[in-house]
Order: sequence, then structure tokens, then C-alpha cells
Amino acid sequence: MINILLQKIKELETELKEIKQKNSFAKEKILELFKECKIPKEKKSKFKLELVSVLSNLDVKKINSFYDENNALKYSSFIDIAKNINKGFLVIIDGHMNEDKRKFVIGFLINKISPFFAFSDNKIIGILDNEQLKKIKELNEIPFFNPQTGEFDDVEVFKVVFDTEEFDLRNIEKAKKIFDELRRRPSYKNKRYIEYSLDKNKVIDFEQEQLSKEKRKFAYIYDEKYPNLEIILKREIRNIPFVLALLERIDEEMDYIKESKGIQNIVNRMLNFIEMNLPEEGILEEVRFLRQRLSA
Repeated sequence: MINILLQKIKELETELKEIKQKNSFAKEKILELFKECKIPKEKKSKFKLELVSVLSNLDVKKINSFYDENNALKYSSFIDIAKNINKGFLVIIDGHMNEDKRKFVIGFLINKISPFFAFSDNKIIGILDNEQLKKIKELNEIPFFNPQTGEFDDVEVFKVVFDTEEFDLRNIEKAKKIFDELRRRPSYKNKRYIEYSLDKNKVIDFEQEQLSKEKRKFAYIYDEKYPNLEIILKREIRNIPFVLALLERIDEEMDYIKESKGIQNIVNRMLNFIEMNLPEEGILEEVRFLRQRLSA
């Protein structure tokens, strides 16, 4: 979505430049024709005023580039675009490095991760989608060729990714302050990757947070009887948060389950069905653990 938006901006910029060129060409042609036209002297002055008015309307106001000298978005442009985005992650990277390294790092991020980066207050700021988040999470160092030494230096990438509902100026400025605080704290300052919830005001784990959010959608699991859950499971077997919520209920109610042979058989069938159809290792470990508890 972000890439499409930026592409549209560039297309608009190009289109406006083309319009300006065409307007300039049109002006020249109109003026040439005006010179050649035999207009009565008494009407010439009025016609000239009208012509000047028409020509002035053809002018396109000069467009300030969205980008700075490093091809990163200007911070003001970044804010204007960001406030219209309602999905993604805000990332802030420590920009305290010499100018050559900083230019190289910004260029690397724009080319390899996303074109949607800006620089402000010694911070490299961007907005990422889910795929770009995976890339930035794995990016701990960037190799930089130092022309002075003729050798490669590894530039460490210290970053905090923020989960937020809105990418407005208030939230982005808030994230910048939190970033500074985290970089000062002894327990976090050497960490190259941190995930933080702006809404909850705390460091979190995005994957666990998402799983918890998804599991809350399946609270009805606790209201269903086990025969019904067996039927629902066959329909929802590919829905991992549902399966995790179901396994969690089985774990919590193990003592109750073992009191009834009928319910125990249903749960055994469900565990077998999950094992055959959902071979994710983490889930299989949980299934084996529950089966051991069930047979103990």
C-alpha cells in the first residue's frame, strides 16, 4: 500500500512537470499568433489584458520536492502521507553516525526495505508492512565500505518498532521520545530490535500479542460443549489461533475431562485430528503434552 502511494506521488509530480512544459509551449504559440493577428488597434489593449489573464492561469505553481538530498522523504512530507495510513508499523532507527554512514544507511533502507523513510532529530523513521517488518527484524548490521581505510565497517542497526492505531504527528513525536528513553536505559540500550506498543505504553512481543488478540475472538470456545467443538474443529482446523485457544481450554479443564470417558474419547479424537492435519511443530508439542496428561 505504501509503495503504491509513493508511486502515485511520483507519477503526479511527473504529470505536473509535463503540464508545466506544455503550458510553456502553449504560451509561446499563443504569443506568436497574437503578433500575427490583425486586431484593431482600439481592441488590442483589452485583448492583451485578457490574454495575459489566460496565460497566467496556465502557470503551475512550483512543486517543492517531497524528497531531501538523500532521496529520503522530507519529514513534513512523511507526516502528511503517514497520517493517511491506517495499517502498518512505525520503525525508528538510531541515526547517530557520521554523515557518510547515515547517507549510506538511508539509501540501503530505501532500496532494500521500503521507500517510505524520513530523517529527523538524528532518527531514521519509516512505516512498514508485515513483510517489511520481517526484513527489518533480521537487519542487525549493514556493511559499509569506508573509503578512508579501504575496508568494510559494519554499521550496527539499533531499532524500535512501534505498534500504533494512528500515524499522526502526535504519535510519531511520542514514539521519538520513547525511542530516546529506551536507548538510554541500561536494559535496552544494547538491544538491536525492540517491539513497543504505543497504545499500551510498554515493550511487547508482536507475535504473542497478535495470538492473544486472535484467541480472544474465540472466547465462545468456553461456552461450547465438547461434541460441538469437535464439529467446529473440522471446519476451523487451519485457523491456528482457534486451535491454540481450543488446546488452552483442554489444558485448563484436564481434570474435568478425565472424569468422563465420553469426553475423554472426544478430546482424544480432536488431538488426533489436529496432529494429522496441522503438523506445525509448536502445536504438535502441545498436542503430545496434552495426550500425556490425558493418559496419566
